[in-house]
Amino acid sequence: MGGCAALAALWLACSQAAIAHVTVSNPWVRGTIEGQTATGAYMTLASDTAVRLIAVSSPVAARCSVHEMTMSANVMRMRSLDSLPLAAGSRVQMREGSGEHVMLEGLAHPLQAGETVPLKLTFIDSQGKQQIVQVQAPVHPLGAP
Repeated sequence: MGGCAALAALWLACSQAAIAHVTVSNPWVRGTIEGQTATGAYMTLASDTAVRLIAVSSPVAARCSVHEMTMSANVMRMRSLDSLPLAAGSRVQMREGSGEHVMLEGLAHPLQAGETVPLKLTFIDSQGKQQIVQVQAPVHPLGAP
């Protein structure tokens, strides 16, 4: 029986080493006003191996997606991304007003400062292994960084 336990522990250690270690820091969601049905979520993502963020969901929104914002000739353009790559050992900063962010659309109710928004982020590595990261993002008041 001791041999089985040792094999099980070895298998568990090896299987965990094969899964990317993704971290999410400083998550937050921009507050909304009555009647507003969409907002943005921001955070910093890091991974020790190359992965892609392939899905986001939240119980407070009908739809969640990763968007990219760019400026061209003083015109802001936003487009939905199928996935967001994270290179091994690098950070992706999702910041308000530039680059990538998460759009929360079809909000169930206005989001007020002091609330916390649960987010489920799904990542996939080059071998097709998925990792789900649960995040609790505080709501910042509208207009606050």
